Amino acid sequence: MSGASASALYATPAGLERPLRVVLAASSDLPGWLDAFAAVARQHAWVEVTVLEGPETRLPTVRDVASGLRLFLAWERLLRPDANASLMPATPSRAARGAGDERLSSLSLLEARVEHLQPDVVLLAGPQAWAASLARHAPWGCWQIDAGLTDPRHAGLSLLAPLLRGEASTHVGLTLDDGSGSSVPLAHSRVKTRATAFLLTRDDAYRKLPPLLLRSLHGIASRQPPAKRGAVRTLRLQPEAVPVRAAGLRLLASTLRAQVASVVSRLKSQDWSLVVREARSPMDPGSPVLDAYRILQGSRGWWADPCMVDAGGRKLVFVEEMDPATGLARIACAELADGGARDLGIVLQEPGHLSFPQVFNWQGQWQLMVESGYDRRVSLYRAVDFPREWTRVRDLLTGWACVDPVLHEHEGRWYLFVNVAESGNSTSEDLFLFVAASPEGPFTPHPASPIVCDVGRARMAGRIFTHRGRLIRPGQDCGPCYGSAIVFNEILELGPDTYRERVLSRFAASQVGAVDACHSYSSDGGIEVLDILGRPPAGADRLELLDGGCARGAARAAAPESGASAVRGAIPERFAGAARSPAKAAGE
Repeated sequence: MSGASASALYATPAGLERPLRVVLAASSDLPGWLDAFAAVARQHAWVEVTVLEGPETRLPTVRDVASGLRLFLAWERLLRPDANASLMPATPSRAARGAGDERLSSLSLLEARVEHLQPDVVLLAGPQAWAASLARHAPWGCWQIDAGLTDPRHAGLSLLAPLLRGEASTHVGLTLDDGSGSSVPLAHSRVKTRATAFLLTRDDAYRKLPPLLLRSLHGIASRQPPAKRGAVRTLRLQPEAVPVRAAGLRLLASTLRAQVASVVSRLKSQDWSLVVREARSPMDPGSPVLDAYRILQGSRGWWADPCMVDAGGRKLVFVEEMDPATGLARIACAELADGGARDLGIVLQEPGHLSFPQVFNWQGQWQLMVESGYDRRVSLYRAVDFPREWTRVRDLLTGWACVDPVLHEHEGRWYLFVNVAESGNSTSEDLFLFVAASPEGPFTPHPASPIVCDVGRARMAGRIFTHRGRLIRPGQDCGPCYGSAIVFNEILELGPDTYRERVLSRFAASQVGAVDACHSYSSDGGIEVLDILGRPPAGADRLELLDGGCARGAARAAAPESGASAVRGAIPERFAGAARSPAKAAGE
């Protein structure tokens, strides 16, 4: 990913007249997550990061760790040596380092170089003795990075408590401590608690630190420096009491139980199918109850990520169709009619994985967005022969691992909601927001972005819709497992400068019988569709799927620059239906 091709994720801080200058002063054993921070920061024009390696020295270590915890962590390191990469010393990557980076042999040379660079803030991953001399050269002073963020053996002990409490997610937050007992919260998020191993949770959390540190700097970029210039503060994880009493044994028992449960879970059915409900009124997102539904399953692979569309009376459901032979997915379409469903075949296929179709009508033309994270882009497609033929119009975002994009029009502006992983962290933790005058862009970062930083509800679970005057954003709870439930959130404010929402309810998969997950919801034309993971309830009514001999695997998307106009899915002509003027999908 290069800075020239990657779309901006953050709005330039208001009032910032030049890039924020940051010096990362570090000992030679720079932890991997700080090296990743430098790489991520260099994708953004509003900040300049220079890495200066000081003389050979050891980083501070975490002290007073109980013997039981030491033994447990040593045991996990033996079992999972690859789960410590974020804290192990980084091998300097030329791609990640800038032209101004240097290695300096003495503290005096390091201080002179910092004075020459005139940074706004110094980040110090090194001995505390360096802090005071470096702080006086920066208005925001020196942020001494705590040993709890750098010690490869015992860092992150405050992350143990959620695992012992059996919580599905773990809070990860950065704070600044001025040494007087007063701390200032900076950026935070919630990541999945990996119950099978503490080191896996810690590695997830520390992969999240690069964007969290970047957001912390973004937060101060437009502010005036504090009255006390050149102060030394400590950057640390938001503290939480470290469990002590028999913690090692308790953690061992907890992780062993989780490992057994994980094995049992993998033995269950991993197929997705659709739940279809036809009713005069959709279920209430404030208190969702699903009744009188029928099951619809794909005939050549599982179906998920439904998008329901009422196209001038035609009831169409676009889905992700997984090919079990390749493990890759494409976009298929079925028409609900005559008490059953007609399989219209593949309507979009590319070399990589496609999922999460979102179909809407704009200016009398049908548009389509899909997840194409394999190609690090979010693209807009337009129908040439709806619903079976599409052409790629343009890329709206590029250069990032993006999933589950949704476009929504509100008060004359178009908003793009999409989940982004910035530094190899999970795609389910952070929801970003972009704004434009039309669905074709160009899209710019919303000032409040990222708007949700919580694995329990950030990931999109379908398009935004209106219910009884309330604007609803369905999200996924990916804490217990991927897509374990749908969380309905009410959007309270949505404007070019503001965003605010609140949680209304959580729709669990258990409400559709003994299944394991449900992660997408869509409604239009009096029909609701959601997907479920696992074996459908015994005795549930089923929709008959008429395949009609649809040919598979022929449809392929043409990139805008290729000159090819469109893609066509093979559809039996008797199922194609007469052309009708499209109607705007409800809820768009």
